[in-house]
Amino acid sequence: MNRLVDICTKYPRLTLLAGIGALSAVLCAGGLVVTVRPMGGTTANTSSPASGLAFDPKAYVARIWSRQVLPAARHDSTPLTKLLAALAKDKSAALRTFSHRVSGSYNMMIRFRGKVSQIDTSSPLGTITVDVASGTHVVPVKVVTGPVILGTSLRDALKFISFGEFLNQIQYGEVADDLNSEVMTKVVAPLQLARLKGRTVDVSGACTYDAANPRDITVTPVILSVEKEAP
Repeated sequence: MNRLVDICTKYPRLTLLAGIGALSAVLCAGGLVVTVRPMGGTTANTSSPASGLAFDPKAYVARIWSRQVLPAARHDSTPLTKLLAALAKDKSAALRTFSHRVSGSYNMMIRFRGKVSQIDTSSPLGTITVDVASGTHVVPVKVVTGPVILGTSLRDALKFISFGEFLNQIQYGEVADDLNSEVMTKVVAPLQLARLKGRTVDVSGACTYDAANPRDITVTPVILSVEKEAP
């Protein structure tokens, strides 16, 4: 018995690993499947969801923004006019084809070009309205400009992000918040909102399909470029 105590005192890490292994064996024998996730530490890559409790959502978003988020907006987005035509023809098929379903909501990356007709800065949930020509109609699209951006549209439209990667719901939610913060910093902050009315803009971003009001299209921008003013 004394020998066992000496071993545990001298090799605490070995004892911990042995204990985890024994616990896993007991649970597996009882028909339970367990997943042991790392708790993280000083050497953990905090931008990786695999770093467990050490995970830093801001570092994660900073790492994926240029590598994955911008390419998704450029290359995986669907022209809005194409999406609208597909929805009018067969809504179910269009949602299956063009969206990423998360917790019952349909989220998609879209792109469009149009003229800014309204600028709403009356609340922290500011938006600009972009009039997009679609056939013989004009479709008003709201683009969120904050300074407060709510929701999870951007996170949920990105197919390479899934809840299963993260330790818990808190981390998953923080990723959504920090993606929205990155939009404010990288996309909205450089804009001169007061000078946008009447200007033509190109937008790529994320939206969530609103089944109750499909005409309400609200986009979280990932790329927003403004056409130069005529001299």
